[in-house]
Amino acid sequence: MSHIPHRITAAIRANDLPAYQRERYPVIPDGETVRFVDEDFSGVDFDQFAMGFFGFENCNLDDAKHIYGQPIYFTNSSVRNVDFRGAKLIIEAKDCDFRGMKYDKETQFVYGSGKLAARSRFINCKLDDETRDFLSQQGVEIS
Repeated sequence: MSHIPHRITAAIRANDLPAYQRERYPVIPDGETVRFVDEDFSGVDFDQFAMGFFGFENCNLDDAKHIYGQPIYFTNSSVRNVDFRGAKLIIEAKDCDFRGMKYDKETQFVYGSGKLAARSRFINCKLDDETRDFLSQQGVEIS
């Protein structure tokens, strides 16, 4: 079992959706978290890979693009200069570096409104002031 995430990582880095699907299913079904620990995804284009229930711990995702889905978990990871333009996602992040985040008016970090809204949460993360303002205006929880 321990080699499965590394083979999934290799398939994603190679932008190989069929290999990703072979490695992931049925070992890790939809709705279960795919956990990546100490992996390097810098510069990776995730466009083919819906990332709902992906968890990244101690990972490097600097300069990655097309990260989308819900929820996506980041812990103690570098997510600098990531391109979230046009993305709709819910992030649970703790102790991460999100400086240099790229986003636009289409980018959504909150689904719904009021008490039932699903909100992204950034706990003890490094954010640029402009990004912090953008996230706050959407109702993202930042602490």
